Amino acid sequence: MDSATPEQTPSSDLASPTEFQPRGPDRRKRATPMLSRYTFFGGRRKDGRRRGEQENVYVDVYSPRLVALLIVFFALTVIDSVSTLVYLGKGGRELNPIAQWMIDQGGSFFVIMKGVLSGVCLLFVMLHKNFRPARTALAVGFTFYLLLGVYHLVLQIQAL
Repeated sequence: MDSATPEQTPSSDLASPTEFQPRGPDRRKRATPMLSRYTFFGGRRKDGRRRGEQENVYVDVYSPRLVALLIVFFALTVIDSVSTLVYLGKGGRELNPIAQWMIDQGGSFFVIMKGVLSGVCLLFVMLHKNFRPARTALAVGFTFYLLLGVYHLVLQIQAL
């Protein structure tokens, strides 16, 4: 008694689950891009698509902890540039030839350019947060600027 009545027979107008027709190409075949419309406005991906995808994948949702760390890092670079100008005003000398060239263009130019360059670099690191070299660069850079801040503090105290 396996015969189906007309009411139980599937309609030919409806696709069966095995005949699924996607609306377009399968977007899951491509990795999440480094930059997409979701990167800065309403991200969707915190981790890799598949179980175990944690390394070398792009995401478009960033943790508040990472964003706070990058903001502090950026603030350290700005403090460094302002401290450099104060130190130079007290008779110090800039040893970095690129920084010296920017300072020669003007103090505001130096602070703005260093801020822009630092911001672009930090944005790049943020986009690559799941890549080991980016995490290493963030740790090394943050430590460097933290120690540089302490060094500037010592210089300012000695200059009093």
